[in-house]
Amino acid sequence: MELQKTDSAHLSNEDILTYISNYESQVVPHLTTLWNYYRAKNEKISQRKTPDANNPDNKIIVPYGRKIITTFTGYGYRPRYITYKANVEQIIDANGNVVEQQDPIEEKYMKEIQQIFDKNNEHIKTSRAGRNTGIFGLSYELLYIDKEINVEKISIKAEPKFFTVDPREMIVLYDYSPEPKIVIAIRYYKTSANKYNVEVYYKTTIETYTRIRKDNATDWELTIAGKPYTNFFGEVPVVAYYMGDEMSSIIEPVLPLIDALDVLYSDSMNEFDRFAFAYLIMKKFGLTDPTTKKDPSKMSQALSLLKRRRVFEYLPADADIKFLTKDIPTAFIQYMQQSIKEQIHIQSHVPDFTSPQMASGVSGIAIQRLLFLFENLVSSAEADFDVGLLRRIELLTLVLTALKRATGTTDMITISHKRNTPVNLMEFAQTSATMKQAGLSRYLCADIWPDDIIPNVEEELARQDEDMEAMVGSNPFESVMPEEEIPEEEIPVEEEPIPEEEE
Repeated sequence: MELQKTDSAHLSNEDILTYISNYESQVVPHLTTLWNYYRAKNEKISQRKTPDANNPDNKIIVPYGRKIITTFTGYGYRPRYITYKANVEQIIDANGNVVEQQDPIEEKYMKEIQQIFDKNNEHIKTSRAGRNTGIFGLSYELLYIDKEINVEKISIKAEPKFFTVDPREMIVLYDYSPEPKIVIAIRYYKTSANKYNVEVYYKTTIETYTRIRKDNATDWELTIAGKPYTNFFGEVPVVAYYMGDEMSSIIEPVLPLIDALDVLYSDSMNEFDRFAFAYLIMKKFGLTDPTTKKDPSKMSQALSLLKRRRVFEYLPADADIKFLTKDIPTAFIQYMQQSIKEQIHIQSHVPDFTSPQMASGVSGIAIQRLLFLFENLVSSAEADFDVGLLRRIELLTLVLTALKRATGTTDMITISHKRNTPVNLMEFAQTSATMKQAGLSRYLCADIWPDDIIPNVEEELARQDEDMEAMVGSNPFESVMPEEEIPEEEIPVEEEPIPEEEE
Protein backbone atom coordinates (compact mmCIF):
# COMPACT_ATOMS: atom_id res chain seq x y z
CA MET A 1 0.00 0.00 0.00
CA GLU A 2 1.01 3.59 -0.59
CA LEU A 3 -0.13 6.98 0.62
CA GLN A 4 -2.92 8.49 -1.46
CA LYS A 5 -2.15 12.08 -2.44
CA THR A 6 -4.12 14.98 -3.84
CA ASP A 7 -3.56 18.62 -4.76
CA SER A 8 -7.24 19.50 -4.36
CA ALA A 9 -8.38 21.80 -1.59
CA HIS A 10 -11.98 20.61 -1.86
CA LEU A 11 -13.58 17.46 -3.27
CA SER A 12 -16.61 17.42 -5.53
CA ASN A 13 -19.34 14.80 -5.28
CA GLU A 14 -17.82 12.96 -8.22
CA ASP A 15 -14.39 13.00 -6.56
CA ILE A 16 -15.77 11.55 -3.34
CA LEU A 17 -17.61 8.76 -5.16
CA THR A 18 -14.51 7.94 -7.19
CA TYR A 19 -12.25 7.74 -4.16
CA ILE A 20 -14.70 5.46 -2.34
CA SER A 21 -15.23 3.24 -5.39
CA ASN A 22 -11.49 2.80 -5.98
CA TYR A 23 -10.86 2.12 -2.30
CA GLU A 24 -13.59 -0.52 -2.15
CA SER A 25 -12.29 -2.32 -5.22
CA GLN A 26 -8.52 -2.06 -4.69
CA VAL A 27 -7.85 -1.84 -0.96
CA VAL A 28 -10.81 -3.13 1.04
CA PRO A 29 -10.72 -6.75 -0.28
CA HIS A 30 -7.09 -7.10 0.79
CA LEU A 31 -7.77 -5.63 4.23
CA THR A 32 -10.78 -7.92 4.63
CA THR A 33 -8.62 -10.95 3.85
CA LEU A 34 -6.13 -9.96 6.55
CA TRP A 35 -8.97 -9.41 9.02
CA ASN A 36 -10.41 -12.84 8.21
CA TYR A 37 -7.10 -14.57 8.92
CA TYR A 38 -6.89 -12.76 12.26
CA ARG A 39 -10.42 -13.94 13.12
CA ALA A 40 -9.59 -17.55 12.18
CA LYS A 41 -11.63 -17.46 8.97
CA ASN A 42 -8.80 -18.47 6.66
CA GLU A 43 -10.01 -17.92 3.13
CA LYS A 44 -8.06 -20.42 1.04
CA ILE A 45 -9.09 -23.53 2.95
CA SER A 46 -12.62 -22.22 3.52
CA GLN A 47 -13.15 -21.56 -0.18
CA ARG A 48 -11.61 -24.83 -1.38
CA LYS A 49 -14.11 -26.68 -3.53
CA THR A 50 -15.00 -30.30 -2.87
CA PRO A 51 -13.48 -32.44 -5.65
CA ASP A 52 -15.85 -35.35 -5.09
CA ALA A 53 -18.99 -35.41 -2.99
CA ASN A 54 -18.33 -39.08 -2.15
CA ASN A 55 -14.94 -38.35 -0.57
CA PRO A 56 -14.30 -36.68 2.81
CA ASP A 57 -13.61 -32.95 2.59
CA ASN A 58 -12.46 -31.58 5.92
CA LYS A 59 -11.69 -27.86 6.14
CA ILE A 60 -9.67 -27.39 9.31
CA ILE A 61 -8.59 -23.84 10.06
CA VAL A 62 -5.46 -23.29 12.16
CA PRO A 63 -5.77 -19.80 13.75
CA TYR A 64 -2.10 -18.95 13.38
CA GLY A 65 -2.85 -15.41 12.24
CA ARG A 66 -4.48 -14.69 15.58
CA LYS A 67 -1.55 -16.28 17.44
CA ILE A 68 1.00 -14.08 15.66
CA ILE A 69 -0.98 -10.86 16.20
CA THR A 70 -1.79 -11.64 19.84
CA THR A 71 1.90 -12.25 20.58
CA PHE A 72 2.93 -9.04 18.83
CA THR A 73 0.28 -6.94 20.59
CA GLY A 74 0.86 -8.43 24.03
CA TYR A 75 4.62 -7.93 23.79
CA GLY A 76 4.78 -4.30 22.68
CA TYR A 77 1.28 -2.83 23.02
CA ARG A 78 -0.13 -4.36 26.18
CA PRO A 79 -2.53 -1.89 27.88
CA ARG A 80 -0.69 0.54 30.20
CA TYR A 81 2.71 -0.53 28.87
CA ILE A 82 2.94 2.73 26.90
CA THR A 83 3.21 5.61 29.37
CA TYR A 84 3.66 9.37 29.20
CA LYS A 85 5.77 11.60 31.44
CA ALA A 86 6.29 15.36 31.62
CA ASN A 87 9.74 16.73 30.79
CA VAL A 88 10.19 19.39 33.46
CA GLU A 89 12.87 21.82 32.34
CA GLN A 90 15.31 22.56 35.15
CA ILE A 91 15.96 26.18 36.13
CA ILE A 92 19.50 26.98 37.32
CA ASP A 93 20.20 30.05 39.44
CA ALA A 94 23.31 32.21 39.35
CA ASN A 95 25.10 29.91 41.81
CA GLY A 96 24.48 26.86 39.66
CA ASN A 97 21.83 25.38 41.93
CA VAL A 98 18.59 23.84 40.68
CA VAL A 99 15.61 26.03 41.53
CA GLU A 100 12.65 24.04 42.83
CA GLN A 101 9.55 24.92 40.80
CA GLN A 102 6.04 25.09 42.19
CA ASP A 103 3.51 23.49 39.81
CA PRO A 104 5.67 23.63 36.64
CA ILE A 105 3.86 24.23 33.37
CA GLU A 106 5.00 20.85 32.00
CA GLU A 107 3.34 18.99 34.87
CA LYS A 108 0.10 20.94 34.46
CA TYR A 109 0.11 20.29 30.72
CA MET A 110 0.70 16.55 31.18
CA LYS A 111 -2.01 16.40 33.84
CA GLU A 112 -4.61 17.80 31.41
CA ILE A 113 -3.53 15.39 28.67
CA GLN A 114 -3.70 12.46 31.09
CA GLN A 115 -7.21 13.44 32.18
CA ILE A 116 -8.35 13.29 28.54
CA PHE A 117 -6.61 9.93 28.17
CA ASP A 118 -8.36 8.54 31.24
CA LYS A 119 -11.79 9.65 30.02
CA ASN A 120 -11.14 8.03 26.62
CA ASN A 121 -9.71 4.72 27.95
CA GLU A 122 -6.52 5.58 26.14
CA HIS A 123 -4.69 2.43 27.21
CA ILE A 124 -7.28 0.23 25.50
CA LYS A 125 -7.47 2.29 22.30
CA THR A 126 -3.70 2.54 22.04
CA SER A 127 -3.41 -1.24 22.35
CA ARG A 128 -6.11 -1.64 19.72
CA ALA A 129 -4.26 0.70 17.36
CA GLY A 130 -1.09 -1.35 17.81
CA ARG A 131 -3.04 -4.54 17.09
CA ASN A 132 -4.48 -3.04 13.88
CA THR A 133 -1.03 -2.06 12.62
CA GLY A 134 -0.01 -5.69 13.04
CA ILE A 135 -3.09 -6.95 11.17
CA PHE A 136 -3.48 -4.36 8.41
CA GLY A 137 -0.18 -2.49 8.49
CA LEU A 138 -2.11 0.67 9.42
CA SER A 139 -4.63 2.02 11.90
CA TYR A 140 -6.72 5.20 12.08
CA GLU A 141 -8.19 7.27 14.90
CA LEU A 142 -10.80 9.98 14.61
CA LEU A 143 -11.03 12.85 17.09
CA TYR A 144 -14.19 14.81 17.84
CA ILE A 145 -15.70 17.06 20.50
CA ASP A 146 -18.67 15.62 22.35
CA LYS A 147 -20.26 18.98 23.29
CA GLU A 148 -21.60 21.86 21.25
CA ILE A 149 -19.18 24.78 21.13
CA ASN A 150 -20.28 28.38 20.85
CA VAL A 151 -18.07 30.24 18.40
CA GLU A 152 -18.19 33.43 20.47
CA LYS A 153 -17.78 31.75 23.84
CA ILE A 154 -16.24 28.29 23.99
CA SER A 155 -17.84 26.01 26.52
CA ILE A 156 -15.52 24.81 29.26
CA LYS A 157 -17.47 21.54 29.42
CA ALA A 158 -16.44 20.55 25.91
CA GLU A 159 -14.33 17.37 25.96
CA PRO A 160 -12.20 16.04 23.11
CA LYS A 161 -12.77 12.36 22.37
CA PHE A 162 -11.11 9.86 20.04
CA PHE A 163 -11.90 6.34 18.85
CA THR A 164 -10.41 3.69 16.58
CA VAL A 165 -11.84 3.64 13.05
CA ASP A 166 -12.05 0.52 10.91
CA PRO A 167 -9.40 1.16 8.21
CA ARG A 168 -11.81 -0.27 5.64
CA GLU A 169 -14.03 2.75 6.31
CA MET A 170 -11.45 5.53 6.18
CA ILE A 171 -9.63 7.14 3.25
CA VAL A 172 -6.80 9.53 4.13
CA LEU A 173 -5.42 11.93 1.51
CA TYR A 174 -2.02 13.64 1.78
CA ASP A 175 -0.42 16.57 0.00
CA TYR A 176 2.69 16.41 -2.19
CA SER A 177 5.11 18.06 0.25
CA PRO A 178 8.45 16.34 1.04
CA GLU A 179 6.98 15.34 4.40
CA PRO A 180 3.37 14.58 3.33
CA LYS A 181 0.65 15.95 5.60
CA ILE A 182 -2.99 14.95 5.91
CA VAL A 183 -5.18 17.45 4.06
CA ILE A 184 -8.49 15.56 3.62
CA ALA A 185 -10.07 12.48 5.16
CA ILE A 186 -13.18 10.58 4.05
CA ARG A 187 -15.04 8.33 6.43
CA TYR A 188 -17.93 6.25 5.13
CA TYR A 189 -19.89 3.54 6.92
CA LYS A 190 -22.92 1.43 6.06
CA THR A 191 -26.27 2.13 7.72
CA SER A 192 -28.39 -0.22 5.57
CA ALA A 193 -28.05 -2.50 2.56
CA ASN A 194 -27.73 0.28 -0.02
CA LYS A 195 -27.05 3.31 2.15
CA TYR A 196 -23.88 4.84 3.61
CA ASN A 197 -23.16 7.87 5.72
CA VAL A 198 -20.20 9.85 4.38
CA GLU A 199 -18.16 12.40 6.33
CA VAL A 200 -15.48 14.53 4.64
CA TYR A 201 -12.99 16.25 6.95
CA TYR A 202 -11.12 19.39 5.97
CA LYS A 203 -8.95 21.61 8.15
CA THR A 204 -11.70 24.11 8.92
CA THR A 205 -14.97 22.36 8.04
CA ILE A 206 -16.66 18.97 8.11
CA GLU A 207 -19.20 18.03 5.42
CA THR A 208 -21.72 15.18 5.62
CA TYR A 209 -23.33 13.24 2.77
CA THR A 210 -25.54 10.24 2.12
CA ARG A 211 -24.42 7.63 -0.39
CA ILE A 212 -27.39 5.72 -1.83
CA ARG A 213 -27.86 3.13 -4.55
CA LYS A 214 -31.41 2.59 -5.65
CA ASP A 215 -32.84 -0.87 -6.28
CA ASN A 216 -31.51 -2.56 -9.45
CA ALA A 217 -29.15 0.39 -10.00
CA THR A 218 -25.43 -0.01 -10.58
CA ASP A 219 -24.24 3.53 -9.77
CA TRP A 220 -24.13 5.27 -6.41
CA GLU A 221 -25.59 8.70 -5.74
CA LEU A 222 -24.22 11.23 -3.28
CA THR A 223 -26.47 13.81 -1.67
CA ILE A 224 -25.74 16.45 0.97
CA ALA A 225 -27.03 15.38 4.39
CA GLY A 226 -26.80 18.77 6.11
CA LYS A 227 -24.97 22.04 6.41
CA PRO A 228 -21.20 21.97 6.89
CA TYR A 229 -20.09 22.56 10.46
CA THR A 230 -16.92 24.00 11.91
CA ASN A 231 -13.88 21.85 12.62
CA PHE A 232 -12.59 23.39 15.85
CA PHE A 233 -9.33 21.42 15.74
CA GLY A 234 -8.02 23.54 12.88
CA GLU A 235 -6.47 20.38 11.45
CA VAL A 236 -7.91 17.23 9.90
CA PRO A 237 -8.81 15.37 13.14
CA VAL A 238 -7.41 12.03 12.02
CA VAL A 239 -4.45 10.16 13.48
CA ALA A 240 -2.71 7.63 11.25
CA TYR A 241 -0.49 4.81 12.53
CA TYR A 242 1.59 2.99 9.92
CA MET A 243 3.81 -0.09 10.02
CA GLY A 244 6.71 1.51 8.17
CA ASP A 245 6.57 3.25 4.80
CA GLU A 246 5.33 0.10 3.10
CA MET A 247 2.42 -0.30 5.59
CA SER A 248 3.03 -4.05 5.66
CA SER A 249 1.01 -6.40 7.82
CA ILE A 250 2.91 -8.82 10.04
CA ILE A 251 0.86 -11.82 8.93
CA GLU A 252 0.76 -10.96 5.22
CA PRO A 253 4.19 -12.52 4.38
CA VAL A 254 3.25 -15.81 6.08
CA LEU A 255 -0.27 -16.27 4.68
CA PRO A 256 0.91 -18.99 2.23
CA LEU A 257 2.52 -20.86 5.12
CA ILE A 258 -0.69 -20.63 7.15
CA ASP A 259 -2.59 -21.95 4.11
CA ALA A 260 -0.14 -24.85 3.84
CA LEU A 261 -0.71 -25.74 7.48
CA ASP A 262 -4.48 -25.69 6.95
CA VAL A 263 -4.14 -28.02 3.96
CA LEU A 264 -1.84 -30.36 5.89
CA TYR A 265 -4.29 -30.73 8.78
CA SER A 266 -7.32 -30.97 6.54
CA ASP A 267 -5.91 -33.59 4.19
CA SER A 268 -4.53 -35.58 7.11
CA MET A 269 -8.01 -35.75 8.55
CA ASN A 270 -9.33 -36.73 5.12
CA GLU A 271 -6.96 -39.68 5.09
CA PHE A 272 -8.16 -40.68 8.55
CA ASP A 273 -11.77 -40.57 7.35
CA ARG A 274 -10.87 -42.67 4.32
CA PHE A 275 -9.34 -45.22 6.66
CA ALA A 276 -12.55 -45.34 8.73
CA PHE A 277 -14.66 -45.82 5.59
CA ALA A 278 -12.29 -48.22 3.80
CA TYR A 279 -13.56 -50.78 1.30
CA LEU A 280 -14.01 -54.39 2.51
CA ILE A 281 -12.40 -57.05 0.32
CA MET A 282 -13.82 -60.59 0.56
CA LYS A 283 -11.89 -63.26 -1.30
CA LYS A 284 -13.39 -66.63 -2.35
CA PHE A 285 -16.84 -65.89 -0.89
CA GLY A 286 -19.65 -63.32 -0.77
CA LEU A 287 -22.27 -62.06 1.64
CA THR A 288 -25.12 -63.85 -0.13
CA ASP A 289 -25.74 -66.92 -2.23
CA PRO A 290 -24.40 -66.32 -5.77
CA THR A 291 -27.79 -67.17 -7.17
CA THR A 292 -29.47 -64.36 -5.19
CA LYS A 293 -26.71 -61.74 -5.25
CA LYS A 294 -28.68 -59.57 -7.65
CA ASP A 295 -31.54 -59.28 -5.21
CA PRO A 296 -31.06 -55.95 -3.28
CA SER A 297 -33.20 -57.11 -0.40
CA LYS A 298 -31.00 -60.18 0.19
CA MET A 299 -27.86 -57.98 0.21
CA SER A 300 -29.42 -55.57 2.72
CA GLN A 301 -30.45 -58.43 5.00
CA ALA A 302 -26.94 -59.89 4.90
CA LEU A 303 -25.32 -56.52 5.71
CA SER A 304 -27.76 -55.90 8.55
CA LEU A 305 -27.02 -59.33 10.04
CA LEU A 306 -23.27 -58.77 9.71
CA LYS A 307 -23.40 -55.37 11.46
CA ARG A 308 -25.46 -56.82 14.29
CA ARG A 309 -23.45 -59.99 14.91
CA ARG A 310 -20.10 -58.70 13.60
CA VAL A 311 -19.18 -62.29 12.70
CA PHE A 312 -18.52 -64.09 9.39
CA GLU A 313 -19.72 -67.69 9.45
CA TYR A 314 -19.15 -70.81 7.33
CA LEU A 315 -16.24 -69.39 5.35
CA PRO A 316 -14.37 -71.53 2.82
CA ALA A 317 -10.96 -72.75 3.86
CA ASP A 318 -9.15 -70.52 1.38
CA ALA A 319 -11.32 -67.44 2.06
CA ASP A 320 -9.71 -64.13 3.03
CA ILE A 321 -11.05 -60.85 4.45
CA LYS A 322 -9.24 -57.48 4.58
CA PHE A 323 -9.74 -53.76 4.15
CA LEU A 324 -8.43 -51.81 1.19
CA THR A 325 -6.31 -49.12 2.88
CA LYS A 326 -3.05 -47.28 2.46
CA ASP A 327 -0.47 -46.40 5.05
CA ILE A 328 -0.64 -42.87 6.49
CA PRO A 329 2.87 -41.30 6.51
CA THR A 330 2.70 -40.05 10.09
CA ALA A 331 6.42 -39.27 10.32
CA PHE A 332 6.25 -37.12 7.18
CA ILE A 333 3.15 -35.31 8.44
CA GLN A 334 4.82 -34.53 11.75
CA TYR A 335 7.94 -33.31 9.98
CA MET A 336 5.96 -31.00 7.69
CA GLN A 337 3.87 -29.71 10.55
CA GLN A 338 6.93 -28.79 12.61
CA SER A 339 8.75 -27.35 9.61
CA ILE A 340 5.85 -25.11 8.56
CA LYS A 341 5.33 -23.85 12.11
CA GLU A 342 9.00 -22.97 12.43
CA GLN A 343 8.95 -21.11 9.13
CA ILE A 344 5.86 -19.13 10.18
CA HIS A 345 7.70 -17.82 13.24
CA ILE A 346 11.00 -17.32 11.43
CA GLN A 347 9.54 -15.37 8.52
CA SER A 348 7.17 -13.29 10.67
CA HIS A 349 9.96 -12.58 13.21
CA VAL A 350 7.47 -13.40 15.99
CA PRO A 351 8.76 -16.17 18.29
CA ASP A 352 6.72 -19.03 19.68
CA PHE A 353 6.67 -18.53 23.44
CA THR A 354 5.20 -22.02 23.90
CA SER A 355 8.20 -23.73 22.31
CA PRO A 356 10.72 -25.73 24.41
CA GLN A 357 13.29 -22.99 23.74
CA MET A 358 11.17 -20.60 25.82
CA ALA A 359 10.71 -23.05 28.69
CA SER A 360 10.91 -21.80 32.25
CA GLY A 361 14.37 -21.49 33.70
CA VAL A 362 15.98 -20.10 30.53
CA SER A 363 18.51 -17.40 31.35
CA GLY A 364 17.89 -13.77 30.51
CA ILE A 365 20.76 -13.72 27.99
CA ALA A 366 19.29 -16.72 26.18
CA ILE A 367 15.86 -15.05 26.04
CA GLN A 368 17.41 -11.87 24.60
CA ARG A 369 19.05 -13.89 21.84
CA LEU A 370 15.79 -15.65 21.00
CA LEU A 371 13.99 -12.28 20.91
CA PHE A 372 16.61 -10.49 18.80
CA LEU A 373 14.65 -10.37 15.53
CA PHE A 374 11.36 -9.84 17.35
CA GLU A 375 12.82 -6.90 19.27
CA ASN A 376 14.06 -5.36 16.01
CA LEU A 377 10.57 -5.69 14.55
CA VAL A 378 8.80 -4.20 17.57
CA SER A 379 11.32 -1.38 18.05
CA SER A 380 10.95 -0.29 14.45
CA ALA A 381 7.16 -0.51 14.67
CA GLU A 382 7.09 1.57 17.85
CA ALA A 383 9.20 4.32 16.30
CA ASP A 384 6.59 4.72 13.56
CA PHE A 385 3.80 4.32 16.11
CA ASP A 386 5.11 7.25 18.16
CA VAL A 387 4.55 9.54 15.17
CA GLY A 388 0.83 8.84 15.47
CA LEU A 389 0.86 9.20 19.27
CA LEU A 390 2.51 12.62 18.99
CA ARG A 391 -0.04 13.75 16.41
CA ARG A 392 -2.82 12.65 18.76
CA ILE A 393 -1.30 14.81 21.51
CA GLU A 394 -0.89 17.74 19.10
CA LEU A 395 -4.58 17.62 18.14
CA LEU A 396 -5.63 17.42 21.79
CA THR A 397 -3.36 20.37 22.58
CA LEU A 398 -5.16 22.50 19.99
CA VAL A 399 -8.42 21.96 21.87
CA LEU A 400 -6.85 22.51 25.31
CA THR A 401 -5.36 25.77 24.11
CA ALA A 402 -8.70 26.92 22.68
CA LEU A 403 -10.43 26.04 25.96
CA LYS A 404 -7.64 27.85 27.87
CA ARG A 405 -7.12 24.79 30.03
CA ALA A 406 -3.43 24.30 29.30
CA THR A 407 -0.76 25.13 26.80
CA GLY A 408 2.27 23.13 25.79
CA THR A 409 4.10 21.25 23.07
CA THR A 410 4.91 17.61 22.45
CA ASP A 411 8.51 18.36 23.48
CA MET A 412 7.24 18.54 27.05
CA ILE A 413 6.16 14.87 27.01
CA THR A 414 8.24 11.71 26.82
CA ILE A 415 6.62 8.50 25.57
CA SER A 416 7.96 5.35 27.23
CA HIS A 417 7.50 1.77 26.01
CA LYS A 418 7.75 -1.29 28.23
CA ARG A 419 8.10 -4.90 27.14
CA ASN A 420 5.95 -7.79 28.26
CA THR A 421 8.96 -10.10 28.38
CA PRO A 422 9.25 -13.42 30.20
CA VAL A 423 11.70 -12.92 33.08
CA ASN A 424 13.62 -15.20 35.39
CA LEU A 425 13.15 -13.57 38.82
CA MET A 426 15.56 -15.98 40.51
CA GLU A 427 18.28 -14.88 38.12
CA PHE A 428 17.65 -11.21 38.95
CA ALA A 429 17.71 -11.97 42.67
CA GLN A 430 21.02 -13.84 42.42
CA THR A 431 22.58 -11.09 40.30
CA SER A 432 21.42 -8.40 42.72
CA ALA A 433 22.80 -10.33 45.72
CA THR A 434 26.15 -10.82 43.97
CA MET A 435 26.36 -7.11 43.16
CA LYS A 436 25.61 -6.25 46.78
CA GLN A 437 28.34 -8.57 48.03
CA ALA A 438 30.75 -6.92 45.59
CA GLY A 439 30.12 -3.59 47.31
CA LEU A 440 27.97 -1.90 44.70
CA SER A 441 25.37 0.67 45.72
CA ARG A 442 21.83 -0.19 46.75
CA TYR A 443 20.55 1.95 43.89
CA LEU A 444 22.41 -0.06 41.29
CA CYS A 445 21.33 -3.37 42.84
CA ALA A 446 17.68 -2.29 42.62
CA ASP A 447 17.97 -0.62 39.22
CA ILE A 448 18.72 -3.87 37.37
CA TRP A 449 15.27 -5.27 38.20
CA PRO A 450 12.48 -5.10 35.58
CA ASP A 451 10.13 -2.12 35.72
CA ASP A 452 7.22 -4.45 36.52
CA ILE A 453 8.92 -5.38 39.80
CA ILE A 454 10.56 -2.04 40.70
CA PRO A 455 8.98 0.74 38.64
CA ASN A 456 10.68 3.51 40.64
CA VAL A 457 14.08 2.90 42.23
CA GLU A 458 13.95 6.00 44.47
CA GLU A 459 10.61 4.95 45.93
CA GLU A 460 11.90 1.43 46.54
CA LEU A 461 14.98 2.71 48.40
CA ALA A 462 12.78 5.01 50.46
CA ARG A 463 10.57 2.05 51.41
CA GLN A 464 13.67 0.09 52.41
CA ASP A 465 14.74 2.92 54.69
CA GLU A 466 11.28 3.06 56.25
CA ASP A 467 11.36 -0.67 56.88
CA MET A 468 14.78 -0.36 58.49
CA GLU A 469 13.62 2.45 60.76
CA ALA A 470 10.54 0.45 61.73
CA MET A 471 12.69 -2.54 62.66
CA VAL A 472 14.99 -0.39 64.77
CA GLY A 473 12.03 1.31 66.48
CA SER A 474 10.52 -2.03 67.40
CA ASN A 475 13.75 -3.24 69.18
CA PRO A 476 12.95 -3.48 72.93
CA PHE A 477 16.62 -2.92 73.81
CA GLU A 478 16.87 0.31 71.85
CA SER A 479 15.23 2.51 74.56
CA VAL A 480 17.37 1.17 77.43
CA MET A 481 20.42 3.26 78.26
CA PRO A 482 23.77 1.47 78.45
CA GLU A 483 24.71 0.37 81.93
CA GLU A 484 27.71 2.68 82.24
CA GLU A 485 25.55 5.72 81.43
CA ILE A 486 22.98 5.17 84.21
CA PRO A 487 23.50 7.82 86.95
CA GLU A 488 24.58 6.47 90.31
CA GLU A 489 21.68 8.06 92.15
CA GLU A 490 19.26 6.18 89.93
CA ILE A 491 20.84 2.80 90.68
CA PRO A 492 18.53 1.05 93.12
CA VAL A 493 20.16 -0.07 96.44
CA GLU A 494 18.89 -3.22 98.03
CA GLU A 495 18.30 -2.76 101.82
CA GLU A 496 19.23 -5.53 104.21
CA PRO A 497 16.23 -7.12 105.93
CA ILE A 498 15.76 -6.17 109.60
CA PRO A 499 16.08 -9.26 111.79
CA GLU A 500 13.17 -10.06 113.97
CA GLU A 501 13.57 -9.69 117.73
CA GLU A 502 13.85 -12.89 119.68
CA GLU A 503 11.37 -13.39 122.46
